[in-house]
Amino acid sequence: MYCPKCDADISESYESDDPSVGISAGWYCDACDLAVGDDRCREPMEGDVPIEPLPRDPARPLGTPLSELSGRPGHEGFAKFNRIARSWGYE
Repeated sequence: MYCPKCDADISESYESDDPSVGISAGWYCDACDLAVGDDRCREPMEGDVPIEPLPRDPARPLGTPLSELSGRPGHEGFAKFNRIARSWGYE
C-alpha cells in the first residue's frame, strides 16, 4: 500500500478496526500526517439482517417491531434478537 499523497510505502502501518474508540481500519502516512481508510466491505455472514437499498418501498415496515423481540433467553423473540445482534457484531 502506498500513500496517495507522497507515494511512500505505508503497508506496515495497517491497523484493524477498533469500534470501541471509533477507529476504522486503514493505513497511516507519518510523512504526510494522512490516514488512508480500508474501504473493503465486510463479507456477509449467515444470519445477517439485510438492509434494503434506497429507494425503499414505504409500504413495507422498517425493521422488526420491538414487540417481536426479547433479550431474555427462553422467551419468544429471543432467537430474532440474537440474529439481529450477531449481524451488528455482538455475540
